[in-house]
Amino acid sequence: MSPGIAAVAENNFRLEARNVGFSYTRPLITNLNLGLPPGIVTGLIGPNGCGKTTVLRLLDGILRPQQGEVLVNGGLLLARMTRKEIARRIAVVPQNGGFYHYETVFGFTMQGRSPHLSLLGFESDRDEGIVRSALEMTHLGAQLDKRVPDLSGGERQRLLMARALAQEPETLLLDELTANLDINYQVELMRLVRRITRERSLATLVVSHEINLLASFCDRIVLMAEGRILRHGTVKEVVTRENLRELFGLDFQVRSTSSGAPEVLPVLNDRKS
Repeated sequence: MSPGIAAVAENNFRLEARNVGFSYTRPLITNLNLGLPPGIVTGLIGPNGCGKTTVLRLLDGILRPQQGEVLVNGGLLLARMTRKEIARRIAVVPQNGGFYHYETVFGFTMQGRSPHLSLLGFESDRDEGIVRSALEMTHLGAQLDKRVPDLSGGERQRLLMARALAQEPETLLLDELTANLDINYQVELMRLVRRITRERSLATLVVSHEINLLASFCDRIVLMAEGRILRHGTVKEVVTRENLRELFGLDFQVRSTSSGAPEVLPVLNDRKS
């Protein structure tokens, strides 16, 4: 049995949405049921405007469900936790990291320790050690004193990961982590995500438009359309021609690579009728 199947079979979720609904003027999220098990990378795919970012905000407690509930470790209601309590358990890597030009790599990563600091906000030797470890894990250990604006795009994405890891979370929520990066940076980041998820037994959710990248590195895939989960399961179960055609309204060719992961190619038909 694959690790993804085993973990879900045990119903052991770090973070879980149960029958969650949310709307502004119209329903955005309807009957969302999604569980994130430890040690598993889950990928979330869907068209623009389907509600992926709203799901992340609900799972992080930025938005509160109008129906249903979000649970931490099977019993704690997210809605009853303070922002500091949430940040000790859940780390988000957003598309826009809110970088400040005056900050150093070390100083920016230290922000991740904020949920763990005392009221006076003084960092301890332990905090500094955790930050240095996070920077080593993301291959930024040699750039502690470098200013953030001097980093490349790929380095900035790794820096966002380092700040998230410095929080020592149980759950990682990643929003378009690899967007606008060269393929080598994309692969490097996804390898890092998968390795850290395994080593720290994190529950990781990756939102991305990169279907082939998620199919290569994720254990489970969720397809989302119009605020609802269309399909969810292992990569091979979900990434099929029929499911993708239903999701995007396009025809696809799905073939197996040498590693066993599906490879997705759109079928282009330019012939005029």
